[in-house]
Amino acid sequence: MRRQVWVAWMVVAVAVLALVLIGLRGAAPSADNISIGQDDEQLQTDETIRSRIENRLLLDDRIDWELLQVEVNEGHATLYGEVRTPQEKGLAAMLASMVPGVKDLTNSIIVEPAMTRDHKLAMAVWNVLQGVPTLNGNDTLRVNVKNSVVKLEGVVEHSIQKEAAEKAVASVPGVATVLNLIEVNSKARDESITEKDTEKMLQEGVQLQP
Repeated sequence: MRRQVWVAWMVVAVAVLALVLIGLRGAAPSADNISIGQDDEQLQTDETIRSRIENRLLLDDRIDWELLQVEVNEGHATLYGEVRTPQEKGLAAMLASMVPGVKDLTNSIIVEPAMTRDHKLAMAVWNVLQGVPTLNGNDTLRVNVKNSVVKLEGVVEHSIQKEAAEKAVASVPGVATVLNLIEVNSKARDESITEKDTEKMLQEGVQLQP
């Protein structure tokens, strides 16, 4: 009788121990799970910080925010891009460092007045060219801007398209000179350019195709 009771107690004890072990195993997450959860949370935090920094730069009209980029890694923020003055560079860093969650900041912004101005002018030129109907679908056009001088390159089928591109670019505020190096690749070229128009474009520094 005593042996049977002892065996019964042993069975109960083993069962209880098994339940405890199962409970502990289910309650204790693995190290991999903890790491993944922390990485996801940190990623969301970094993205939030980056978004807040970008918003601060966007809302301050003293900064040319279009040329700036922001990266955040575990709360460490880095600024890239170009600005016109050292004061603008310092202002961008100050605004970014004030965002909650930023642990420290690396300011890798470059001060380059001419490059910034030419970049904005190039963007304006592209916007104008995209609105010229005769150039729709032409993916050969290239725009290069240096010191407010715009160089156009590419290939069109008719000289009227070349003229239209030059006329559109010349109308962009800030453009000093247009160097029209667009090639006309057509057997029958449109000779609608008058001598007066040719002389005027030569005076403006345009290099005409023969």
